[in-house]
Amino acid sequence: MVLGAGPCGMMAAWELANNGHNVIMVEKDHEVGGLCTTTSHIASRDSFSAGETFRFDLGGHRFITKNERLMKMIVDLMKDELQVSIRKSVILLRGREFAYPLNVKNLFKNLDLTLFLRSGIDFLRQSLASGGIDYSSFEGWIRSQYGKTLYDLFFGPYTEKLWGIPPSEISADWAVQRIASMNLKDMLRQLYKKDDKRSFTKRFYYPQKGIGQMFDMIQDEVEAKGVKIHLNSTPSSIEIDGNVVRSVTINSGGGQKRIECDHVISTIPVDELAKLCATDAEKDNLPKLSYRALRFLNVLVDKEQISDNTWMYVSEAKYFMTRIQEPKKRTPHSAPEGKTSIMLEIPCNVGDETHTCSDSELYNRAMADLKRLGVDLTGITSDVFTTYADHAYPVYDLKYKLHVQHLVDIINRNENLITCGRQGLFRYIFMDTAMEMGLFAADCVMGRETLENVQNAGLEKALLEVKSIV
Repeated sequence: MVLGAGPCGMMAAWELANNGHNVIMVEKDHEVGGLCTTTSHIASRDSFSAGETFRFDLGGHRFITKNERLMKMIVDLMKDELQVSIRKSVILLRGREFAYPLNVKNLFKNLDLTLFLRSGIDFLRQSLASGGIDYSSFEGWIRSQYGKTLYDLFFGPYTEKLWGIPPSEISADWAVQRIASMNLKDMLRQLYKKDDKRSFTKRFYYPQKGIGQMFDMIQDEVEAKGVKIHLNSTPSSIEIDGNVVRSVTINSGGGQKRIECDHVISTIPVDELAKLCATDAEKDNLPKLSYRALRFLNVLVDKEQISDNTWMYVSEAKYFMTRIQEPKKRTPHSAPEGKTSIMLEIPCNVGDETHTCSDSELYNRAMADLKRLGVDLTGITSDVFTTYADHAYPVYDLKYKLHVQHLVDIINRNENLITCGRQGLFRYIFMDTAMEMGLFAADCVMGRETLENVQNAGLEKALLEVKSIV
């Protein structure tokens, strides 16, 4: 049995089915893909683009795996439906576009001289300071890499806006994997050479009709191999005999159903699974984990393009969005010819004002912010709607590792139960890492991999995006 039909769960089910195993999947949503879904929106009849289809992902996704086995499975499945796209990202700050990742020459070009010199002095002072890198918090790690001025300009405000807590209270773990480090050697290389070894990979695979198409096609493949997927269903209890899971009872539209199983691969939130596995005494003392939600404002635009960027980061705290995306920059099939769309990623907490306000309120605020940012869409927008990801980001507070390990220990005492994936291990990983972890979990069930290797995937202390086999 596989709990959760996101990227990790789908790959686990696919690999098990390929090897002749009977697989049952349980998914709480009405479709597979988890955070990797695509919404097709038909423009309303009374708009200037009536009847035309626009596509919006639930966030920004790319397929950039380094795993040849995973790559072959996806390429062989999707064939011509998979295209190569090019990433171009910038940071919007003070009316300028800054290169991402930060580049010395670009900073000199865009910052006023006083601010550039102050940034350089801070960077050199920090680079020459004794004591090494501070890995204890996000703020400490970034300031040790870039200095106080660049931290205050680019990293601090954006991070607090994204996570909803001060960067001094956030673990540095995610920064090490997501933000390119900087030292004197890097700075000199940028000044005297054209190449930047810190740059993120620019080429990536992407489906013609949005990231959700990949998982729709995997769904067709696994169902053709006999996999049964229970949508709109959640596990309500787990029957454990000693240290072996015997069955899982699920809630669905048809009521409760008890399903016997030999093995369980779970990708549901680790705290939810631990609660199902814990004793009555343990349930009262389970640690609480926090998730940051995203609300996506999706807007149809009567214009060929808005910019030449795949996405634009918005670092200043006065703007409520963190990232602006133009789906058509991933695939031309995201909008009709002559039209485009824009998607704003807006962090929030479930139930707060941003999460619950009307689409029109959100739209009016967004249009005002965009205009101040130099993106004036006055008179050229049509339909607007929102989508949500309530478990978008696992919040890495300073004690999260201890809390997660406590929950995983409760789960791992069951010899035929594996927790894995982004939610299953409370780990801020890319979709391809989650997919790879699903393959490893299937291997573990079949005796070809260890549980330790499954749950250690994605833990490397290095930048994740610098290599790809695309």
